[in-house]
Amino acid sequence: MAILKYFIPIIAATLLTSCYEDFVPEIDAKPVLCLNSLITAGQPIEVEVTHTWMFDDKEAQRDHSVKDATVTISANGEIVGADYLPAEGDEIRIVAESATYGVATAEVVVPYASPIGEVKVTPVVTDIWVGDADEFHYNMLADIRFNLNIEMEVKDPAGADNYYRFDSIWFSRSAGDDADPLLSRGSLEYDAEPIFKEHIGVFETVMGNDEDLCFEFFTDRQFSGRSYTLHLIFSDNAFRVASEEYDDSLLDCGVVLYLSTVSQSYYNWAVYKWTAAEGIIGDLSDIGMAESKWGYSNVSTGAGVVAAQSSASYTVDLKEFLSQTIFQN
Repeated sequence: MAILKYFIPIIAATLLTSCYEDFVPEIDAKPVLCLNSLITAGQPIEVEVTHTWMFDDKEAQRDHSVKDATVTISANGEIVGADYLPAEGDEIRIVAESATYGVATAEVVVPYASPIGEVKVTPVVTDIWVGDADEFHYNMLADIRFNLNIEMEVKDPAGADNYYRFDSIWFSRSAGDDADPLLSRGSLEYDAEPIFKEHIGVFETVMGNDEDLCFEFFTDRQFSGRSYTLHLIFSDNAFRVASEEYDDSLLDCGVVLYLSTVSQSYYNWAVYKWTAAEGIIGDLSDIGMAESKWGYSNVSTGAGVVAAQSSASYTVDLKEFLSQTIFQN
């Protein structure tokens, strides 16, 4: 055992020092068209057309636009105009052509939105300060810290492999043009919902690559055709208000929960991005111990991603909670 103790570091050091060598690679690759588009049901289709470039082409890195590109969009086999609004179930095909960089094509089906079922919301106050109106001359003066525990039911339709993304938007009024928002989101505790980690392998878990997770995509492979309850914990949220006059509308705060059903291409791209940035392969490639993972693309040229999504939403109204917390404290 004593031999191994000293032998392993010597090998590791030798491997690392022998990995570095100055060379100029000769790569016979011509630039090709790159397509990127996130198609959302009910919204106009926007397509970004650029081109690939060699790593040492500084000018192309600065400006990789394609000035002679023409883009044709088809829905269900029919060419559509720029004002077309895609619907759930549409088969979208995008064709870009350039005399300089050639042709690129991509196809995607706009998924059907899955409904949000029952939603249970439990706010928990962790700290509160309420100012006395006589002392501070404010009729509304409070600073509240709270956690927000949410259980949101996902109703997965049968007969298809579905891919999802969770998102949220917090909203509130401002006390004035120069004032900060009254309501601010803390952090989403990803560990509270294990399905956000389903893309992570055992080896990556053992190596600690599942820590500091920030990944809101998941699939229905664990609950296909059934319902699943997302456990969402937003911790250390804050609500602040300072108004000389009582204004009921200052309590109009809340959270909009979004459940987006996304195309497989969108999910695959998200997993690739996580693997490259946070996965064990990405870590090893950074130090020269593994080959870099190829970028994901569903475009004919191998450059870019065309994805689609449809969303369902649910609004959580926090007005009653805030009113009771401030004025019944």
